[in-house]
Amino acid sequence: MLYEIVYALVGLVGLAYSLDYALDLRYDAREPKRLPSRIPLIGHLLGIVKYGTAYYNQTSERTADEIYTLDCVALKIYVSRSRRLIPIIQKASKTLSFRPFVKVVAREMAGNSEEACDLFDGSFVDEYSQVVKSALLPGTHQDDQNLRMAHSVISLVDDLVNGGKGKTIGLLEWTQHLIVEATSCGFFGVEHPFKDPEVERAFWRWQLYLRSQMASVDFFGKANQEREVVNKAIIEYCRKLKDDTSKVVLDRQRVLKVAGMTFEDAAKQETLFCVAMFGNTTPTLYWFIWELFSRPSLLEEVRRELEEHAITRDKANQGEHVLDIAALKTRCPLMLSVFQETQRIHHVHANIRKVTADTFIDNGRYLLRKGNYLQMAGSPIHYSEEIWGPTQAGSKEASFVPQPSAFMAWGTPPHLCPARQFAATEVMLTVALLAVECDIFPNGGQWKSPTLRYNDVAAILSPGKEFELQVKPRRGAGKWDVKMGMGKTQVNILSG
Repeated sequence: MLYEIVYALVGLVGLAYSLDYALDLRYDAREPKRLPSRIPLIGHLLGIVKYGTAYYNQTSERTADEIYTLDCVALKIYVSRSRRLIPIIQKASKTLSFRPFVKVVAREMAGNSEEACDLFDGSFVDEYSQVVKSALLPGTHQDDQNLRMAHSVISLVDDLVNGGKGKTIGLLEWTQHLIVEATSCGFFGVEHPFKDPEVERAFWRWQLYLRSQMASVDFFGKANQEREVVNKAIIEYCRKLKDDTSKVVLDRQRVLKVAGMTFEDAAKQETLFCVAMFGNTTPTLYWFIWELFSRPSLLEEVRRELEEHAITRDKANQGEHVLDIAALKTRCPLMLSVFQETQRIHHVHANIRKVTADTFIDNGRYLLRKGNYLQMAGSPIHYSEEIWGPTQAGSKEASFVPQPSAFMAWGTPPHLCPARQFAATEVMLTVALLAVECDIFPNGGQWKSPTLRYNDVAAILSPGKEFELQVKPRRGAGKWDVKMGMGKTQVNILSG
């Protein structure tokens, strides 16, 4: 019996190597060079299942090629690890397209009907995208939603101060709640669908199964079950939109219904927005807090910058502190630098495109075959010393300004996050208030990096375990307000 098992295993290994060799035979020499998997046949597939897009960072360390091929049984994934190729790939956007994934996301993530998904086959994708981008441009409507968001953040930070007593918090749980609450106030209004704690909990439980759902392997229906709780709450909210509903939600609902979507399918599109905003902004805030508060000398410099340029005291209103949002966006370069450096070093996303027709890029140097996929891995570019210089703290020149195409935290043109200005403002506002109001220490005294949760569908991964912090007020309870300043002031992020 033992010999039979050994023979069977040897046979399976031999079969795997034989099939792997067969895959090599179908390789076209004009395609990017094939990177063999360490486990024959299924090695790359297993790596992607285990690590998600972070796997492309691992494979990129094994080659010096600008672009290479991963064989995943029935399809190929071309992985670009080069900043030089980004504009070249962008110019081929008609055949290296993101558009097919809009329909996939509508079906698998939002749970839209096939009729609704079919709307994203044609030119409506561009119309819908333009409406969203226009509604998120700086202006008075953006100031209104930022103000609602800011007041929510002030309330949540004030709760941490706890009348001067401080609190113990789980950093992940706290950042998750703050982003859901503050973002929802901004976009949906004060009476938003996540006011019900069970809806918020369902959202975060859903995210744990989201990657399985997107791959159509949610065999036990866990993701669908949690998503339905969220969808139901948002559908109910959309039945009667509030007076403080943001322009982007109003415009999005209007254009979807004009295009022919049913009320329920249109409402489910707001669920997609929540996945994008909550899922990406939360880990960004988490690691920004971590990176700043774990460096006491840097934290003191940021505090001085904020006190000097962005904070005033309103003597007419019993000494109330006022945070100038316009000044925070434009006059606090050190804080902005810490924010963007946090994004750079923690970013794991790879921007995806589908090859819809055989395409030559780089003046015919590389052939990308129809039906396969292209991933533009961010980390190899973000960690390139050729682009960014040495990675040691303090090694960069003060005047160092990288090329915008080297910073991929918000995506790559023409598919940049349309809400990046709102998200950047929200994260910087939150950390500014924490920096000025609080001292934050880890329970146990050490900032010990937790393991990462690789099943996230996000540009930055969340930790796999909770991390407890002691929050102590720096100056007792105090009143705060914000001043919006100039209506079209933007955060000077590299992506615009």
